[in-house]
Amino acid sequence: MRGAKVLANDLTLDKADGTDQIFRLTNTDQTGSRRIDIASTLSLPSVLQIKHSSSGKSPNVVDRHLVQVNKTVASAVGSVTVNANFTLTIPRDVAVTSVVIADVVSTLLDFLTDSSLTGYASHANLDAILRGES
Repeated sequence: MRGAKVLANDLTLDKADGTDQIFRLTNTDQTGSRRIDIASTLSLPSVLQIKHSSSGKSPNVVDRHLVQVNKTVASAVGSVTVNANFTLTIPRDVAVTSVVIADVVSTLLDFLTDSSLTGYASHANLDAILRGES
């Protein structure tokens, strides 16, 4: 991880219904951090992890940044975990600017929360993916 910078201890993020979800910092190390939703329990946690890594040899070095959210819920078999990962892979090349990176991320976010018609977040594309559409 480049530098040891850490985001705020508490990250307030929106759930799908718009309510706040507060993820509190529980652990940091050389590769990232781990936060847990303060409304979740140790047996059924909601966790947000951020990890950083680099690989390759010059001039083909890439930096990877992973944001992972896990939510464990009670089920008939005990518990199950739903997981979502976002990995940003960035070549260390001067052609890859912050604008290029922001465009890629914005395109993905717009696809997952397509709000172009109503101005409000929609999960239509996400629902389509869950139905097996591609």
